Amino acid sequence: MLGKTTFIKLALVAVALAAVFFMGNVMAQDTATTEYTLAQALTQQERGVLSLSKALALAEQRSEALRAQDAATKAAQSQAIAAGELPDPMLNLEVINIPANGPDQFSLAADFMTMRGVGVSQTFTRKDKRNAQANVFNKSAEFAQAGKFQALSKLRTATAQAYLDRFYLQEMLVLLQSQRNELALQIEAADAQYRSGKTAQTDVFAARTELGLMDLKIQDTQTLLDNAQAELQRWVGEQADATLAGPVDLTQSRLQASDLFERLHRHPEVLALEKAEATALAEVQVKQQEKSADWTLSVMYAGRGPEFSEMLSFGASRPLFVDQDNRQNQALASANAMAAKAKAERIELHREHLVQTQRWQQTWKSNLKRIGDFDRSLIPLTQQRTQAALAAYQGATGNLAEVLAARRMEIDMRMEKLRIQMDTAQLWAQLEYLIPVEVQQ
Repeated sequence: MLGKTTFIKLALVAVALAAVFFMGNVMAQDTATTEYTLAQALTQQERGVLSLSKALALAEQRSEALRAQDAATKAAQSQAIAAGELPDPMLNLEVINIPANGPDQFSLAADFMTMRGVGVSQTFTRKDKRNAQANVFNKSAEFAQAGKFQALSKLRTATAQAYLDRFYLQEMLVLLQSQRNELALQIEAADAQYRSGKTAQTDVFAARTELGLMDLKIQDTQTLLDNAQAELQRWVGEQADATLAGPVDLTQSRLQASDLFERLHRHPEVLALEKAEATALAEVQVKQQEKSADWTLSVMYAGRGPEFSEMLSFGASRPLFVDQDNRQNQALASANAMAAKAKAERIELHREHLVQTQRWQQTWKSNLKRIGDFDRSLIPLTQQRTQAALAAYQGATGNLAEVLAARRMEIDMRMEKLRIQMDTAQLWAQLEYLIPVEVQQ
């Protein structure tokens, strides 16, 4: 038998091994939990970044304007199917030759001439006319689809502009806040030098005034940023609060100047007028077909009293065009005039968009060159001036006013670059999303 001491030692060893095993499981679980938490955090972080392409996709998903145009297209297509069919037959019920006086007054069976009839009539619209009518609605469906391209272009342009506005206004705000922090340090240094008698009190007042002006710029920029945020939220919803992805390359555009004349024939507004013209021409074909009348055939079964024979009647009818010059021909002339109107408006709108797009392209390219000038010379020069003024001030050969003026010029130069970039981004969005990719396919 084991001694008491040996038993106690074995028990302690067992407890220790169990503890080690338990801690190992806990550590393994903690490690797995930590890895899962990190992976989940990374996934959430990726979800929290809003890129321009994601913003555009979200805007399209929640757009009711696009759904409205899809509904209009479907409605016109359904009307086209209905217009291609024969009109519904007509059920005819009648009672004729009812005695109006005498002993058989208002009797339906006493007089042999009184007949109770039931019949059916059918208008046989010619197939060419039905096809012409259906074609009008098919063209209307294409017009509604062109309206969807218009809505898509406006949606993508507005979403991209709101996204880019927010991006560059954030850059401006970061710049101003960083410069404010530097300015606050300069005020502290000026206070210290004033207390030690090394600088005039006017330098301290100038620095504090500069700080107040900086705060006003920050407030104005924050207001513009809030407006841009609200505009972006109008298009993408709650995702507008997410962190924006990196900058967009503004130097490339799908819309090139070389084939601009031809490409603008696919401009959504020009395309819509092209479809409107096609619809008007389809109406011309309908009016042309309506110059030929359709026949209506009918059959009637009529019964009289029991002692009289029953009657069966057949009939055919068609309208008589007694004044085509003032009716059918005028309707045809009106349809031709509407088609000519749509054509003239399309040509004029194409010319207008051509000039407008050329202006956008020229301004966009000019702005890209100006941005390059800022990076190559203007901003480096203002930086050098600030450094020289600061060195002179620290060496007691310059004053704080020169430092503040140099710093102000540098900030203004950087802000001007960001403003030009934001304007360029607006133009880039106009050009990039002017003609939806779906139209070009």
